[in-house]
Amino acid sequence: MSGLSLLLAYLSVHIKPTVFWFLGLVGLSYPFLLLINVAFLVYWIIRWKWLFVYPTLAILLGVSHFANFFQFPFGKNSAVTTDDLKIVSYNVNLFQLYSWAEEPPTHSHVFAFIRDENPDIVCLQEFYVVSDKFTEQQAREALSYDVHIGYITKGKKTGYGLATYSRFPIVNSGEIKFENSANACIYSDVLIGSDTVRIYNNHLQSLRLRESNISFLQNQSSRKEAQAMDEIKDISFRFRDALRKRAQQVELVTDHILSSPYPVIVCGDLNESPISYNYRKMRENLNDAFVEAGAGVGYTYKGFFPSFRIDYILYNPKFSATSYYSPRVYHSDHYPVVATLRKE
Repeated sequence: MSGLSLLLAYLSVHIKPTVFWFLGLVGLSYPFLLLINVAFLVYWIIRWKWLFVYPTLAILLGVSHFANFFQFPFGKNSAVTTDDLKIVSYNVNLFQLYSWAEEPPTHSHVFAFIRDENPDIVCLQEFYVVSDKFTEQQAREALSYDVHIGYITKGKKTGYGLATYSRFPIVNSGEIKFENSANACIYSDVLIGSDTVRIYNNHLQSLRLRESNISFLQNQSSRKEAQAMDEIKDISFRFRDALRKRAQQVELVTDHILSSPYPVIVCGDLNESPISYNYRKMRENLNDAFVEAGAGVGYTYKGFFPSFRIDYILYNPKFSATSYYSPRVYHSDHYPVVATLRKE
């Protein structure tokens, strides 16, 4: 049964969520299903039973998926040069400027981190300005870069969206709107020497769990059976709706990428694990900096659920990654993703 579940997780990357969304939930469970199969493999070997064949086959059939989740540290010693393009992608959690934040605002810490990293391109998701705390003008002046801000919602005193900063001139920019969503994608054409590169900055549909959902997941025993069923249904429907919306959003972005006249770099918070249809679709014809230059288990979200890699730097094969890391800094509920790319 555990082997079959792991095979279903592999299948989830090929089935569109609008067709059968539940497989996406199985794919989300991939790390746990893999560990269960490894445990069975060891158990049957110790017992000297031929049943070890089943988990072995299930694990081997998904080796390519394992590479998206875990990378061995050896064989990745490309030397970074000053000519490499350094990129930071970071979901900044509104700089914790919202009124109910338990911690103080983090915008000064976020930009101090970015200045220390000294990147060429910065893609921020959940970018947020408030007139009496952190203004758009202050945001623009926080780095001496060109900046493209795409607001999803804009009021008299606040603005929420995405921001792309570039050390190089931004010669053109635009937005990809998502219908009935507080998420979006912006793109910026950056002139690097005599070459133009299109930078996509994404924030795909969030799960948007309620406080009661999170409380239930953290402490299920405190709920009565009827309440528990209501919470399970609510969480399931939220997961279903987010998966389906992300599938539609990914199609919009990938169609736009295919029409780009320039090589592309795709950054952002995709809100998807690497074992998913939407990640596979977004990565189509692109490489993944973690897969090419990362090491260990990739995880970029430090919140309760899901606690693994949902933030990415993808790119046209005209580039190759010479380094990838995700610093453990605590200015958001996400960790930043940093990569250096070399033009081939």
